[in-house]
Amino acid sequence: MLDYFSFMKQRYYRIGAGFLAAVVLMIVLSLSISSIAETSSLRSILILLGADISGGGYIQGITFFFFFWGLLEIYWLNAKNIFERKYLNYDLLPKQEHYVMGPAEINSVRVKVNDYLETRSKEVEEDFYLLFLIKKACTKFRAEFSISEAFNIVTNQTKINTAKSESAQSYIRYIAWAIPSIGFIGTVIGISDALSIAAGADINAVAEKLGVAFNTTLVSLILSVIIMWLIHALQEASEKMHSEFEEYVIDNLINKMDVG
Repeated sequence: MLDYFSFMKQRYYRIGAGFLAAVVLMIVLSLSISSIAETSSLRSILILLGADISGGGYIQGITFFFFFWGLLEIYWLNAKNIFERKYLNYDLLPKQEHYVMGPAEINSVRVKVNDYLETRSKEVEEDFYLLFLIKKACTKFRAEFSISEAFNIVTNQTKINTAKSESAQSYIRYIAWAIPSIGFIGTVIGISDALSIAAGADINAVAEKLGVAFNTTLVSLILSVIIMWLIHALQEASEKMHSEFEEYVIDNLINKMDVG
């Protein structure tokens, strides 16, 4: 799956795509508002979304940039997980019940997995969690002929792989923090502008500035709720993936090892 989206491998591509999506959205919003009546409820919704760019809507534009960037990061990591999970469907380990694997067959498994790694690593640059997990378990058994040591390497490596997956989500967590923060910055700017013109007793102008202040917060909080839900879904999927990898290797390799 990742081969078809190789243009998205680098993070700056995803940042650029998020920026482009935000710019296009703000242009569409600003062009749409010009043809809508002042009293229309649709106009109020467009202003809420930031259609009045010169009047403070640029804050929503920045918020949308981070939101689209976050969506692309989440999509990319989900695509990586799908890529990693597909090796569960490969004939890497025997799944028959009451099957016993001696040292020679375990070494054959190691060689087969290593061939997969050498071939696939030339095509895509990925982590290959399951392949390396099997390879390390076989290598450990081959070196020490100890089932317990092979089991330990599987559990320890699974913890490392889970930590690597969590580390890959660091930018998404930053985005989830940045979205509401930008909204609050917009609120501060709007309130500051409202206070600066309050002395002129222009109630409509003050109300307009306060509207901008609260619009930025409302939009950012809504987008933050959406992005946080997607982040938690991604975390759940990643943790489940590594648990399945560990269970697969234990059931079909560790439990079938025979030192004799």
